[in-house]
Amino acid sequence: MKNPTLKEVASLAQVSTATVSNVINNTKHVSESVKKQVYTAMEALNYKPNEIAKSLRVKQSRLIGILISDISNDFISKVVKGIENTLSEIGYNVLLCSTDSDFEKEKEYLNVFMGKRIDGLIISSSGTGDYEHYEDLLIAKVPVVFLNRCPDHFPSNMVMTNNIKGAYMATEHLIKHGHKKIGIITGPMHFSTGRDRFIGYQRALDDYGIPLKKELVLEGCFNIESGYELTKKLFKENMGADALFISNNSMSLGAYKYIKEQGIKIPEEIAIYGYDDPEWADIVDPPLSGIKQPAFELGVYAAKKIVDTVQGNCPESRGIKYLDPEMVVRKSCGC
Repeated sequence: MKNPTLKEVASLAQVSTATVSNVINNTKHVSESVKKQVYTAMEALNYKPNEIAKSLRVKQSRLIGILISDISNDFISKVVKGIENTLSEIGYNVLLCSTDSDFEKEKEYLNVFMGKRIDGLIISSSGTGDYEHYEDLLIAKVPVVFLNRCPDHFPSNMVMTNNIKGAYMATEHLIKHGHKKIGIITGPMHFSTGRDRFIGYQRALDDYGIPLKKELVLEGCFNIESGYELTKKLFKENMGADALFISNNSMSLGAYKYIKEQGIKIPEEIAIYGYDDPEWADIVDPPLSGIKQPAFELGVYAAKKIVDTVQGNCPESRGIKYLDPEMVVRKSCGC
């Protein structure tokens, strides 16, 4: 059974979340009657307060939590390497958890982090759009930097690739090769990465006067199975695409698997441009063109930003840093 949130305690006690926090941490004077209301609500809900707000008032632990979406993904692995190397050089240790893009798992791991004496958190969000489970971080004043998948309107610093620009470049490249029926396999649209890469694709079509065909927009799940099944759908339903932009490396690998099984020729029968530049991209036949993200550099920047935030050297409450991707052109797109 999940631990109730601080917001639920406040609602039952009919007080503000700040009042509940003050009662738990004894940070401000609260009347005995109000304290009783809060304690009664906590007992009724079986609420177990975390210790992080208290730990932040003592000496720093030199420990940074990292909550990422999928450690098996080549891009994420490089990002984490950048974080770890940078924090190690500065004298920080890391506590790493991988959510597999699972919302419930993300909430569980956040509870784990909230029970540890960490100095700050770097989070690659599960991307659901429901961010109420981050409220305890705000109340406890835990320094947070969001990375890659970033929530809308959340008061925290963020670092990400300019995904709109990257998707635009890939789609434009296919258009300049004469393709007009360009399909896209997107990530989930509730992820900032999935949404932004679709926006870049759509803008390129608009700028070159190519109508967007809804049947060529296939929403996936950023994994191999999704890339395989959606590529299968593209061909089984004879959608007529002559090129395909695929929004991450795992889905590209799934697409290649299906295409190879069916004996479909790349780029003669369909040109492909992927997103990311995994190590296997120049080994497959034909080698995969892709938008290369500055993965290691994203990790370095996120690490430096969380340390600046922890040390009070980061005055802005919400700043977004975009790092530019670059094109890697190989034979899959017809070059």
